[in-house]
Order: sequence, then structure tokens, then C-alpha cells
Amino acid sequence: MKNNIHIQALREAWEKLPNTEKDDYSIFNSLGMSSQPVNKSPSPENQTRKKHRNSLYILHCHIIDEPVTTPDIFGVMSEISLSFPPQCSETEYSIFISDIQAANDIGILRNNQINSVLTLGKNKPLAYPSIRGGYRCIGLEDNNSADLLRILPEICNFINSQLEKGNVLVHCLKGKNRSCAVVVGYLIKRYSLPYEEALEVVRRSRPFCEINENFTRQLSGMRRKSSL
Repeated sequence: MKNNIHIQALREAWEKLPNTEKDDYSIFNSLGMSSQPVNKSPSPENQTRKKHRNSLYILHCHIIDEPVTTPDIFGVMSEISLSFPPQCSETEYSIFISDIQAANDIGILRNNQINSVLTLGKNKPLAYPSIRGGYRCIGLEDNNSADLLRILPEICNFINSQLEKGNVLVHCLKGKNRSCAVVVGYLIKRYSLPYEEALEVVRRSRPFCEINENFTRQLSGMRRKSSL
């Protein structure tokens, strides 16, 4: 059952590619896919079914490495506005936060011109060649003993180097805790912001940010530095 869902997810991602790029994914030929355009328009009923399937995709295809509840929202990618405070406005490219579903969606990645992807936890997204800056996966767990500060320098180095080339996506399973905590930590180190101000920057763009007590304690205790 899971294999069929994975294949369907790959098919949907492949179908969103421009026809000129579909042949780059030659492995999909073995799945019976064709690069010829399809003229059939989906019916409202099919669209509803597809939306429902996508909402279940998280539970069927990924390791649930943090609690998932019914109200959780998937498939949303948020650009973190660095126009506030003023010292952040020097950055040409942007940091984005999302959940695993949005990180797997080639259409969303393209619309936001994502150049590199940072994964937090065990759920690696599909790797698309069009993500020129590549992928990095760091095993940050969602629990009360995870040491965010220990791996924060590695994370900041990756984000800094990639922001020179294009937009960076930071994601975890739900895009609410670990990914938000990492971006808050980056803002504290990169721009010497106090914790409350860095958190406000993230929440303005990602209102459903919910950083747990463990990460909050670590981030609020960070020393302010003028630069990395």
C-alpha cells in the first residue's frame, strides 16, 4: 500500500514539471509515464479526492517523528520577511519554512524559487535536480533532550553559504517547531537579535509557529553575537 502511495506522489510531482524537463527524469518511464501533455481536465470530484489523499500523505509515507494532530496544517510554505528589523534587509535572498508535504511539492518549490533545502529530522523529501544548491539533512529530534545549540553552528554555516546563491527552505515534519526554532536561532546569531525579537520575525510570516519549551529555553539563553 505504501509503495503505491509513494509512486502516486512521484507521479503527481512529475506531472507538475514543464514538458521540456520531464525527460530528465528517465526513471519515470519505467512507471509508464509519458511526457505527452494530457488534455483531460480533472473533474471537481477528482480534485476533492486528490486533496483528501494529499492530507493523508503525511501519515502514510513518513516517519512520524513529532506529534501530529487533526488541526495540523500541511502543504504551506512561508517566506520569512527580513525587512524587519532594519539590519536584516541586507539579504538578497530569503529563508522559507515549510512542512514535509510542501518540501515534496515541486510546484511550490518552483513558485518560491527554492535553491537549497535543509531537512530537520528523519523525513527526507524527494530530491529534485532543479534544486541546484542541494539538500542537507540534520538529525534534530523533537523531544525534551534535543541539543539545538550543539548543531546550530553547522546549520547557520549552511544557511549562510546558501543564501549567497538563492532562497533556502528549512523544513521539518510539520513546519511548526524544529524548523521555526532553527530559523529563530539563525536570526539571533546572524543579526544579534534578542530571542523575543527573532521569534516575532518568524511569527509574522509563520503564525502557527509553536516552539517547544526545550528549544525556547536554549534559544532564550543564547549569547548575542555581532556575527557568526
